[in-house]
Amino acid sequence: MELSKNTYSLPIKEKDLEAITSDPLTHTGTDRFAIDFVVPEGSVVRAATSGKIIYVKVDSDSGGDEIEYENFEFYNHIVVKHENGEYTEYGHLKFNGSNKKVEDQVKEGDIIAYSGNTGFSEKPHLHFSVFVLKNVNLDFEKLPPDKDYFINDTDFGFE
Repeated sequence: MELSKNTYSLPIKEKDLEAITSDPLTHTGTDRFAIDFVVPEGSVVRAATSGKIIYVKVDSDSGGDEIEYENFEFYNHIVVKHENGEYTEYGHLKFNGSNKKVEDQVKEGDIIAYSGNTGFSEKPHLHFSVFVLKNVNLDFEKLPPDKDYFINDTDFGFE
């Protein structure tokens, strides 16, 4: 693992923050450095630094801690591409919790979504991670048409 080249700000309002966790039972493999910000459902989610949105999925209204919710079809999330080949992911977003679309430019602090409890999740929170893609060039701008989901696809070489 290499250190981040960019500087990131808190993606949620500090006043909304109830706890910060990183569960080693669910945060494994490429997710091992992800952070969960426990916040009330509907809390503002902000871009942690400037970049370009390359993936948006906010069409699920389902979630829970049952095994069926591990399927990415239930997981709402946004991915933003930043300078230096780094990306951020904002997960477990509220159903229809964003009006952003692929190719939108965002500045640090811009509202990009609202927190939720979708996908494999036992309580409302924001799943946040910073990562690089080792198997794609730096011009990677959006999910290829043959892919259904972005996060944790081994073809991309997450790190």
